[in-house]
Amino acid sequence: MNDRELSSVSDEHLLSRICNDDDRKAFAVLYDRYWEMLIHTCFKRLRCLETSEEIVQEIFVDLFVRRNELQLNSSLEAYLKTAVKYKIYNHYRSQQIHQSYLDRELTVQKIHAPAPDEAFQKKELNALIMAATAQMPEKCKEVFMLSRYQHLSHKDISDKLGISVSTVKKHITKATNILKTNFKHHNPDLLGILCALFTL
Repeated sequence: MNDRELSSVSDEHLLSRICNDDDRKAFAVLYDRYWEMLIHTCFKRLRCLETSEEIVQEIFVDLFVRRNELQLNSSLEAYLKTAVKYKIYNHYRSQQIHQSYLDRELTVQKIHAPAPDEAFQKKELNALIMAATAQMPEKCKEVFMLSRYQHLSHKDISDKLGISVSTVKKHITKATNILKTNFKHHNPDLLGILCALFTL
């Protein structure tokens, strides 16, 4: 079946070819059919095109990786829309966990500067961390969040994401190097706090 013929067949037929025959052309047709709609859905909530594209890309990668075990209780379109909602929820949750963790650690570190300076320092620190994590590849960022903000062990992260422990370690090392690169030219007081927060 050529590309033009594939583009006119149903989602169910395409999915069957993907699951049973590992048909990458059929997968490409599904991707082209839904990626724009899914990115638009993400962007309406997140207002960030780069993050929206990363989320949609991850959804389709997961779909292909899990193709042989996939069981849909509804249409593929409904499945993809639900996956987008789940990813958006996880994105918001990771941001909330990040902020909660930062607030807690700043309290533990007992920064005793006057209130206006403390508020500015906290804002600056948060901006630095968020800017650095935004530069991390999506999987690297996910591993880093689970390690630093949910305090999961390397083995727990490995089990949760379906990757090896050595891969988890590589992601955390990469994330830490990105943080150090971003922070090395900033306020020494902030660097001291960051060392306490992100020491492996």
